[in-house]
Amino acid sequence: MLNKTNNVLKYCEFAFFSLLALIWILPFVWTIMSVFKTYPETVQLPVKLLPNEFYLGNFSELFGRMKFFTYYKNNIIVTLGILIPQIFLSSMAAYGFARLNFPFKNVIFTSLFIALMVPLQMILMPRYNMMISFGWIDSYLGVIIPCVPSVTCTFFIRQQILGLPRSLDEAAFIDGANHWTIYWRIILPLSKSALLATGLMCLVFAWNLFLWPLIVLNNSDWYTLSIGVASLQGQNATRENLLFTAALLVSLPVIVVFLFTQKHFISGVAMTGVKE
Repeated sequence: MLNKTNNVLKYCEFAFFSLLALIWILPFVWTIMSVFKTYPETVQLPVKLLPNEFYLGNFSELFGRMKFFTYYKNNIIVTLGILIPQIFLSSMAAYGFARLNFPFKNVIFTSLFIALMVPLQMILMPRYNMMISFGWIDSYLGVIIPCVPSVTCTFFIRQQILGLPRSLDEAAFIDGANHWTIYWRIILPLSKSALLATGLMCLVFAWNLFLWPLIVLNNSDWYTLSIGVASLQGQNATRENLLFTAALLVSLPVIVVFLFTQKHFISGVAMTGVKE
């Protein structure tokens, strides 16, 4: 009787999570199907999931209507320009807060979290005035530099480093290693899972960045994908078929990166090399 009850519970659990997965994946399936619909098919009632016939003209119409490849290039440059220094600097700061002792360390770390409570809208004007004084309006630097510091990334990586045993550091110090060697050759390799997870989070943030580029970029030649896609939405009418096509092309790189890195999220390497 107990085994039958457990089997029923397992089937119910499987059915419940299968239903949740279907609900979550349905919007993405709808987007893919809408890419191959004509505009009348996307707005017809009653709605239909599948197109009458697979229409490929949305891609050519999208590329002819906007500078899509220029926006794609700008988005790649901005994303890499934010992602690489953000992970590098955040990991260095995380190592400092996790392993080094210096005056007011906890006060400084707490102050950084308090700064997160300040809404972005409150610092837009001072930040914009700084970009004007630096001459970084309509430039990659104006978009990238203000977005590099990240308290959130520092926190996540710090938590991973705190889980590593300090005996690794002590053994390295005995062998004559300095802090930079410990950080680069010991801490970073053992924090690979945290770096990948944090890196994917930073990638999604940088790839979908919208508000700040919209403010600091005036020339359409510097626009990112988010601004370009938003320009497809008209005041009185919106071509949903083009909007769905652009949304799919914008999301594909992030999806591909996630598919190649998802296995690292479940690999625990924090205690590698040491038995307590």
